[in-house]
Amino acid sequence: MKYHIPFRSITTSLIVAMAVITAGVPAQTQAATPADAATAATAKVPLKADDKRKIGEANDLKLKARDPAYAEQAKALAEQYRETADMVARNGGNAQPLLDAAARLENQSEVISKARQAHPLPIQIPEPAAHIHKTPH
Repeated sequence: MKYHIPFRSITTSLIVAMAVITAGVPAQTQAATPADAATAATAKVPLKADDKRKIGEANDLKLKARDPAYAEQAKALAEQYRETADMVARNGGNAQPLLDAAARLENQSEVISKARQAHPLPIQIPEPAAHIHKTPH
């Protein structure tokens, strides 16, 4: 015996179910406590562009400080920038952007080196993964 359920009754049931579900959502959101409303209001305050830049720079410096080789790499790159700036200047170009980048890299290198001397980070070397050899059965 075959049962035939009309398409209209299925779609009507789904529409009613969605209406009931969405009707309960506004009541739940209005029941929030005043403390929750205050934290939600402060969380939605947009950051200024300058604040975003400062946060990004701080996070970038923290990530660079975690890399044990970054200070040496930054010094070497700064030296390469200075050499390139000398070549650009000899050919009549503007070497100032390269010199600025070299100074910024060297400054970051010094800051990270001083921070490591004051608060040495433990170097964690990951253990090599054990190789499991499966034998065919």
